Amino acid sequence: MEPQVAIVSGAIFGLMGCIAPAILFERALRGSRAVSLTACLAAMGVTFLTLTVVLLVVYTATNTGFLEFGCALVAAFLLFWGVEAIRAWRATNGRSRV
Repeated sequence: MEPQVAIVSGAIFGLMGCIAPAILFERALRGSRAVSLTACLAAMGVTFLTLTVVLLVVYTATNTGFLEFGCALVAAFLLFWGVEAIRAWRATNGRSRV
């Protein structure tokens, strides 16, 4: 796998792993009472399984570009949640831009 393809696809799959918990995060940020602990645990399970299966598939399909793919996946995932943490901090301190 080419390094550019590995980086772009890793970033895409990293963001794809954020979808389930991000939906719940947005509901909670908007003040919805529909967010339950069970839904949060299920979202974390979906994220864990999604990212694990994606890494396993890429690892078994090709060894070249796996490091770039994994680093891009983790970086995109952490960057997304870093931005969301800043949004939550602003909402908590009264400067919500939702």
